[in-house]
Amino acid sequence: MKKFLGLLLLMGQIKKSHWREYWTTDALIETPIFPQTMTRNRFEQILRFFHIADDTQSMDGANKELWIVKPLMDHFIPKFQSIYAPKQQLSMNEAIVPSTGNLRFRKHNPAKTTRYGVLLRMLSESETGYILNMEVYAGSGKPSIESITSVIQPYFGRWHHVYQDNYYNSVAMANMLYENQTLVCGIIRANRGIPTVIKDKSTALQRGEIAYVRNGPIMVLAWKNKRLINMISTVHDASMKPTRNKKRVFSSAASKPTCVLDHSKYLAGDDRTGRYLANCHVFRKTGKWYKKMTFFLINCALFNAFVLCRSHSEGKSKMRYRQFLLEVARAWIAADALPAQKVPKTKPQETKENHALEKIVTPGKERPTRKCKVCYEEGLRKETRYICKACNVPLHAYKCFENFHIALNKSSNKRNK
Repeated sequence: MKKFLGLLLLMGQIKKSHWREYWTTDALIETPIFPQTMTRNRFEQILRFFHIADDTQSMDGANKELWIVKPLMDHFIPKFQSIYAPKQQLSMNEAIVPSTGNLRFRKHNPAKTTRYGVLLRMLSESETGYILNMEVYAGSGKPSIESITSVIQPYFGRWHHVYQDNYYNSVAMANMLYENQTLVCGIIRANRGIPTVIKDKSTALQRGEIAYVRNGPIMVLAWKNKRLINMISTVHDASMKPTRNKKRVFSSAASKPTCVLDHSKYLAGDDRTGRYLANCHVFRKTGKWYKKMTFFLINCALFNAFVLCRSHSEGKSKMRYRQFLLEVARAWIAADALPAQKVPKTKPQETKENHALEKIVTPGKERPTRKCKVCYEEGLRKETRYICKACNVPLHAYKCFENFHIALNKSSNKRNK
C-alpha cells in the first residue's frame, strides 16, 4: 500500500493526461519508476477497490453516509491535535472536495472555481496553516453555531484568537465564544445582530471614518473605505494604524482599523493551506466521492507533516513542499525499485594509489591542453586540461578518469592472478 501511495504522490508531481501513460514504453514520455515499482494492472486493481472502511460496520443517524471515511478521520484528527500546540492566532474557513456525483450533502457554490463538492469546515493555525480540526458538512440541518462550536471546541478555554469569514460571525457567536474563553474577529453581515445605532451612523460616514459601539467585550465597528465594512471583535479596540500608500510610504492619512489589518493578516493561513493542497496533491480523477475525500485527508496529513518538519528542523529549513513530497514518495516506494541515484559532481578526489587529476602546466602557455588518452583510443580527438599525476596520462575529469583507472585496475588484477 505504501508503494501505491508513493506512486500517487509522484503522479501529483509528474503531470500526464491519463494515469495509464505512466506505464507507457514510449521513449519520449516514459517514466521508468512506475513499471519498476508496480505493474499497471496491479495499480489499477488497487485503485478500483480502494476502500478504508469495514462494510459490515455502518453508522446510524443523520450522518450515516460518512461512515466510509470516518475511520481515516478518526485516525488523523486526534493526531493533528496531540502532536502540535498552535500559537494564539487561529483561522476558521472552508474547503471544497470536488464531487459531481449524486450525493445528498453535495454543495453548490457558483461563485467558486470548484462549484460542486463536499464542504469541510477547517480550523488551522494562522501563521503556518497547520490544520488542527475539520468537520464534513453532511446536510444534517444543524445550526451554524453548533457546527462551528464542534470544530473550535477542542481549543476552548485557552483564549485563542479565532479569525473567521463573514459567514460564521454574529453577535450571538461572539458571546458564545467569549463565554468559552475564546476571542473572535471578523467581518459581520448586516443581518447578524449589528446594533441599530451603527447602522444609522454608517450612512453618514466619509471615506476613512469609523463608527463603533461596545457592549462589554464585544465591539462592532463600521469603517468606510471604497465600500462600507462592518467588523466584530472581542480582541481589538477601535484604534487606527497607519498603512503604506501607493508609494510604499507610511502615512497617517491612509490609516486602517487594527482589527481590519489583523483580520487580513491572520486569515491568510487558510489561503496558504489551500495553495499548498491545490498545487501539490494526490487527487485522482474518480467518480467515487469517498476516494477523493480519502486523498484529501492524506493531503492534509502530508501538509501537516511538512509544517512539523520545518518547525522541528535545526535552523530554518529551506526544503520546499514539492521536495518534501518527493522525499516521502522515495521513502514509501521500496528501495529496490528505485534506480541508483546519480552521484553529485565534485572535485576529483585522490584514491588509495594517490591517483588524482591536476592541471597541465606548460611554460609559456596560459591554458595548455593535451589529447585525452581514453577519447583518443575511442577515435575522438578531444583535448583536456588535466593529467593524472600518478600515471602521467592526460585525461578528462570524472568519466574518462574513472574508466581509465577501472581498466587499469582490471589489468593489474589479471597480472597478479
